[in-house]
Amino acid sequence: MGFKMTTQRKPARRYASESETKRTNAVETAAKLTQLTDRARRTGAAQGPLVPVEALMTIESDAWIWQTVDRKVLEQLSHRLVLQTEDGRRRELFMTNGIDSAMDAASRIVEFNNGVVLIETLDP
Repeated sequence: MGFKMTTQRKPARRYASESETKRTNAVETAAKLTQLTDRARRTGAAQGPLVPVEALMTIESDAWIWQTVDRKVLEQLSHRLVLQTEDGRRRELFMTNGIDSAMDAASRIVEFNNGVVLIETLDP
């Protein structure tokens, strides 16, 4: 019988180890979300127009067809959408260019799923 040693995972973001949990009420949360959305829109406007990103894989007649995305398009992506299910699991869905498209996609996903959709910024 031996003990299994585990190591502590590093925080997902570089500043997570220095942050502490702060609870907010609904009014504070709405105000913070408004500020965050406004800041993201200003940043998105400075980045320029959106570029459509096609699917990496399509299925036609039971055949999987893989596609590639140009590196320039990948460099323009700014937000990642992650589905957090009721049991706490995280599933990365896709990435978008701009907070508006990320919020639009997240709101549509929430309509069909009981989980929480997290919008994360992609570190440059």
